[in-house]
Amino acid sequence: MALQIGLLTAANSSVAASFNAEFYAEWPYAQPKDILPYVFENSQRGDLGAIISAIDKFGDYYPMYKCGDEKGLILETLVKDANPKHVVELGTFLGYSAVRMNSQLQKGAQFITVEAKPENADVARSIIEYAGFGDQVTLLKGRLAKDALPDVSKILNGSSADFVFLDHFKDCYLPDLKAMEQLGIVGKGSVIVADNVLYPGAPGFLEYVSDSSRYDTRLIPAKFEYDQKWKPDWTPQDDAISVSVFL
Repeated sequence: MALQIGLLTAANSSVAASFNAEFYAEWPYAQPKDILPYVFENSQRGDLGAIISAIDKFGDYYPMYKCGDEKGLILETLVKDANPKHVVELGTFLGYSAVRMNSQLQKGAQFITVEAKPENADVARSIIEYAGFGDQVTLLKGRLAKDALPDVSKILNGSSADFVFLDHFKDCYLPDLKAMEQLGIVGKGSVIVADNVLYPGAPGFLEYVSDSSRYDTRLIPAKFEYDQKWKPDWTPQDDAISVSVFL
């Protein structure tokens, strides 16, 4: 499925302009770092609610891959319930989900996140630090998860991740999960949370965690987060978050 993430297609530009021409004129978005002035203008350092709200509002005008408010609340609840000491995230994007998860962690928890695109990782680092979580987040940038996972294992230093969030390249969910099993990143009791397992879908992943006796898996229905609210006829796609416990 081809999606324009963060940029408006030519076909949609006139519709988007009528949605709020002043916003697009004041806050152009041509590269990931262009979100930062808007976030800084509309929030204060350490004000998590305002930071999240600013990113969500920016995303109303520029579609982007972030879990969004509905899934963000689900993710926060899952982290709070798991009360993890070691968290691994594959797919940082601009740091939205990292901020939401860190808001629910106890002091001293370890959070490791991997982002393949350096330009995204640099923005994520700025947002994570602005939110006040710079000291507890280790961000590995510029590498695919499969290449970074050995370093993730070293950082964990013999511990398994209590909580893993998958929100990167969908066709990498399954091979990366298997790699984490082999490296010991995933161990008994690890909670594996994966976004977009129904739409656009993660090939083979849901079947693996649903059919394997090694996992206890459930689905939490939620709408696909890639909104195009400027379209009068826009209807969000049905999606789900999977929650799998390694037995």
